[in-house]
Amino acid sequence: MSSCEVSVSSIRNSSELLERSNCLPRKANKIAIKMNLCDYRYPDSGAITDKYILDIVLGSLTGRYPDSEIFLVENDATSALADIVFRLSGVEKLTNKYHNVKLVNLQNTKGWIRKRIDGYAFKEIEIPELLEESDLIVTFPKLKTHLLTKMSCGLKNMFGCHRRRRKIIYHKALDEAIVDINLAIRPNLSIVDANVCQETVYGPAYGIPKKLGILIVGRDIVAVDSFCARLLGFRPASVGHVRKSAKAGIGTMDYAVQLLDNESKLIVQNSSFDFNRSLYYLFKLASKIGF
Repeated sequence: MSSCEVSVSSIRNSSELLERSNCLPRKANKIAIKMNLCDYRYPDSGAITDKYILDIVLGSLTGRYPDSEIFLVENDATSALADIVFRLSGVEKLTNKYHNVKLVNLQNTKGWIRKRIDGYAFKEIEIPELLEESDLIVTFPKLKTHLLTKMSCGLKNMFGCHRRRRKIIYHKALDEAIVDINLAIRPNLSIVDANVCQETVYGPAYGIPKKLGILIVGRDIVAVDSFCARLLGFRPASVGHVRKSAKAGIGTMDYAVQLLDNESKLIVQNSSFDFNRSLYYLFKLASKIGF
């Protein structure tokens, strides 16, 4: 598989990046955007979708596809109910600004279908019909370190689409569960909010906020995650779900970076994230044995 383009701009030029991007299709009647609303946190924590960056993305998409239906989706999780986080994050209020944008808690949707995948941990997975019917599926994660998977980005963001609310039961095989949901639901586009990120081993909810100030876009979710792994200080092949996603044919770890402006170039060249690898391996071992 050849290398895939990953485009990067400063937040200042993020609207221009999306408008110029060749990652977007010519037409899209139904768009689903998987947000990252994983906990009861405020956007300045770096843990959840930032309504300011979401507004930029929605502005570009509604301008490009004025007649499309856009669905902002999230799912209930072990530690958070999506409907509450919609309000807490300000996303619910933002949605009212756009006539063709709807909020969806996947837990409340009635249409789920079984899809056979022959994955690492699952032979079949239930997925929402809404995502199956969408012309364009966007994974819209925050860039964060993670105490069990080293990093949380586009692939990990899709983990929230597993139907079961108590997804903590998948933590013993978390990398495999991440790969499998991406086999069942294939995002066409990854837009990574790397404005306020998180670092240290206590991510993805309680890490330390880190201002980076860039937006990252690409069609290949594995290529984008691989680039983001490098930004965080990891070899892409050392991140289990990235390596296994590439092996499963979801995407490639080979990428070519296009930097839109000098500001993003300086940010990428000087990126440095704090992460305690000893604590990571301790947490990883504890999850394997059930603590």
